[in-house]
Amino acid sequence: MTLDVPVFYSTQIKKEWLDYNNHMNVAYYVLVFDHAGEALVESLGLGEAVTADTGISWMVLENHITYDDEVSLGQEVDIRIQVVDYDQKRLHLYYEMHVPGPEGYLASTLEQMMMCVELDERRSAIFPEAVVKKIQALSEQQSHLERPENIGRKIGLRK
Repeated sequence: MTLDVPVFYSTQIKKEWLDYNNHMNVAYYVLVFDHAGEALVESLGLGEAVTADTGISWMVLENHITYDDEVSLGQEVDIRIQVVDYDQKRLHLYYEMHVPGPEGYLASTLEQMMMCVELDERRSAIFPEAVVKKIQALSEQQSHLERPENIGRKIGLRK
């Protein structure tokens, strides 16, 4: 993904997110990506207020995360999100966590499948029409982006 993709979420690494290796613990990478996902769905018109009014929300079905470089106390990270694909109920997303600046670098990536849900039924649902229009618009804005190389990866030992 190129750095011209808008940042959906930024934060600084907090002390309570560090582990005994003195870098951000793996669990907190997911937390940061989740906050970015919340910012994304809010921008698509499917945030907390809409869920409270309609009972329509989103849930994550699967995550694949890579830890490419360390982040530590006080560093800022920016999260960019690419729409890889979508249908009437699901979004296939790719996130990148970057440390910004002249010495910046890619810290982590997340591939995610999320789904629209009807909370009363706890079942999949079709995205509301207004949300679909925003997903389509975002996908069109990102149509120049290449498909990320590291999505669809499998984990295993190479032998």
